[in-house]
Amino acid sequence: MSVNNDSNVQNAQRLLELQLLNQMFSSVSKSVKEGDSSSSSTGANAFEFMMESLINSMEKSDGTYDFSSLDNMFGGSNDLSKLGYNKGYNMNNIKKEDVQNSANYVKNATSSGSVTIDQAVDAASKKYGVDKKLIMSVIQQESSFNPNATSGVGAQGLMQLMPGTARELGVNNAYDIQQNVDGGTKYLKQLLNKFSDMKLAVAAYNAGPGAVQNSKGNISGLPSETRNYVSKVLGYYNS
Repeated sequence: MSVNNDSNVQNAQRLLELQLLNQMFSSVSKSVKEGDSSSSSTGANAFEFMMESLINSMEKSDGTYDFSSLDNMFGGSNDLSKLGYNKGYNMNNIKKEDVQNSANYVKNATSSGSVTIDQAVDAASKKYGVDKKLIMSVIQQESSFNPNATSGVGAQGLMQLMPGTARELGVNNAYDIQQNVDGGTKYLKQLLNKFSDMKLAVAAYNAGPGAVQNSKGNISGLPSETRNYVSKVLGYYNS
């Protein structure tokens, strides 16, 4: 996913920076209270809740954000040049979809946003020799990094494993992050070995190896859902 130079996207990125400040302050809070894990967790969670509530309160009914309440923070103006940014960045009227697009971009360009998921992906990547970025791309498309995701047909967890497939892969709890990523990556590796082609392997992950074999390796002969799936996964991978 690429972020264009549209002013709304630039503004949305400013919002993300505010959210990142939230995370940074939370980390500082935890480190300051090191040695008292209970109070650390409570303090960090309270701070995160406060920031989340602040941001949510700025969302207007039409899906845009009104940051006029932050005027005092910016010295009487919402012009972010006062915080060291280029003059002209204005945080009012940010579109909700631009916030989500920028969030997805940052997530795809860096990591999943979860240390636990990152660790599971790192381990599976090394164990099976599968490109970490490919695993992340599949997870992004399958579940948007939601370990509790369940599809309408019963696929479960980060890499959306069907119960039968999960059992074959040795996964006892498909909602367990480590088990799901390990099983999903193992299956992805099997498909990469079978088809010796990333695009076909990704197609098989969605439609099943039988469908890809029946298409004789012709992606255009597969259902539109699978073609769109392949396009999105490889788009994340190549971004």
